[in-house]
Amino acid sequence: MIKISPSGISSLLECPRCLWLQANENKKRPRGIYPSLPDGMDSVFKNYFDEYRMRGEMPPEIDGKVTGRLFDNARQLKVWRDFNFGRGGMTTQIPEYDMTLSGAIDELVVAPDGRLAPFDFKTRGYPVKDDTHEHYRTQLDLYALLFQRNGMEPAEHGYLLFFWPASYDMGATHFKTQLITMDVSPSRGMSVLKKAHGIITGPRPEAHSLCEYCAYRES
Repeated sequence: MIKISPSGISSLLECPRCLWLQANENKKRPRGIYPSLPDGMDSVFKNYFDEYRMRGEMPPEIDGKVTGRLFDNARQLKVWRDFNFGRGGMTTQIPEYDMTLSGAIDELVVAPDGRLAPFDFKTRGYPVKDDTHEHYRTQLDLYALLFQRNGMEPAEHGYLLFFWPASYDMGATHFKTQLITMDVSPSRGMSVLKKAHGIITGPRPEAHSLCEYCAYRES
């Protein structure tokens, strides 16, 4: 069974060889030198949103910009947030492609009609560019597919909330934010898995000319 995550598949699809090596030979791309920093910031943002959830309110960064409310089952959300090396989070089997799709969500918005919209925090070192959000479209599509396969109705949209540092003063870093609303599609997510399956089950791809990991392996 091939294991796929919504957050990891997009970057791997940029280089078919890296995807093939991870699935067939368990050779993973190395993590960055400070991999714990984004995770730490995610925890801060989750705790911040939880404070507003307890009060039944929306955080000011999204109040009036998001249609619906924060998911109010804090215990269930905690399970879906904590991947815990594959023992938590949200999981579904994709027997069509012999895959297990597993991921952990950051936040969840309940639309007025009861459908669920995926919501993800993104930390950056600089302001968002016009096309930055497109890099995360597949991730949101696969979250929507996870909802659908677990018997929940996904909304037709999801959210990305970008944070980047704006200033520093007396031990406190101040962030600016930008909320992006994106359409999501479980069927588009299935198309991505079909493409990934074709790469994984095919012959080993050639090194990608623009992939720094391939260049390192070839050196």
